[in-house]
Amino acid sequence: MEVFDEIKEMYADALLKHGDSPSSLLTPKGRNKLRFRAVGQQINRGGIKILDYGCGLGYLYEYLSKFDYPVEYTGVDILPQFIDTCKSKYPKAEFRLIKETEPIDGTYDIVFASGVFNLISHEAKDLSKDYTFERIKHLFSITTDVLVCDFLSSLVDFEQVKAQHFSASEIIEFCSKKLSRRFQLRHDLLPYEMTLIVWKNDEVFRPDNIYSADK
Repeated sequence: MEVFDEIKEMYADALLKHGDSPSSLLTPKGRNKLRFRAVGQQINRGGIKILDYGCGLGYLYEYLSKFDYPVEYTGVDILPQFIDTCKSKYPKAEFRLIKETEPIDGTYDIVFASGVFNLISHEAKDLSKDYTFERIKHLFSITTDVLVCDFLSSLVDFEQVKAQHFSASEIIEFCSKKLSRRFQLRHDLLPYEMTLIVWKNDEVFRPDNIYSADK
């Protein structure tokens, strides 16, 4: 069985066991909302287009629906059962089933990928990390403003067998060389996790930049 098939089977079994619950996403209760804050902080106007890559059970859509600013939300996932559940719960939102390496059509102001890269996707760990970075490069290519994604940190007491952990130096090197020099790597939102926020516009002189006063 391919690793991705194992991953999908694991989530399908969890959904069958726990139903519409964070436990079906292999996520402790309350953790998702903490992850979502990083996205919410980027929303400052209405009409923003958001791609939820690995949308799971659509909890980000539920979270964003409480904001004052309406957003254009699209959720995608590789598990059919997740997509079916989301379409039933939120008929007004757009949800699509995708394949693991499928390019995503269109462009989005914000692309969010939460918990997507926490499991090893290939037998060889190096190949798994290569796949992760290639997908992130693709996601960054379709955002017009900002990419937000999270990783398991290597600063842990132990690593689970199937979990994929990254060091801060790995993420910083990859981001600065392959994505943008304007980014933020946060290690304060959740223990044992890092959140990467990367902006498309990496110009030095911007209205919100302290150096703009010298222009």
